[in-house]
Amino acid sequence: MPELELIGASPSNYVWTCRIALAEKGVPYKHVSAKPHTAEVDAIHPFGKIPVMRHGAVEIFESRAICAYIDSVFPGPKLVPADPVEAAQVEQWISVVNTHIDPVCLRQYLRGYVFPGCTEDGGAIRRHGSRRRQDGPSGWRHLHAR
Repeated sequence: MPELELIGASPSNYVWTCRIALAEKGVPYKHVSAKPHTAEVDAIHPFGKIPVMRHGAVEIFESRAICAYIDSVFPGPKLVPADPVEAAQVEQWISVVNTHIDPVCLRQYLRGYVFPGCTEDGGAIRRHGSRRRQDGPSGWRHLHAR
């Protein structure tokens, strides 16, 4: 079987997601460090985003698709449960991370406060944060139910 190449910058949380999936399955791989929009990434991803993956003649982009491929092709513990309800709950939380946690907590908060030289001035973060506080913890009730 050809060596799997995971292509993307190490700090990316989506690259890390794929690396964790590879580790969970015990899959040996080569990590190729590359930033978004480099020639190697653009050759695989139509929007130049990371991560991308190459496994012989197979090229895949987007972390969720890469993880699904890893789960399907390689032996080891399943990353997604076989039970349809449990599998849907996994997908639900993947969607929450991709649509709510990453864009707000990671992209806006880190840029605005942890990396002060970024273009975000913090105002959007404060506005969004006050709106989230008004929403209350009910949006997170599913976490507390477990």
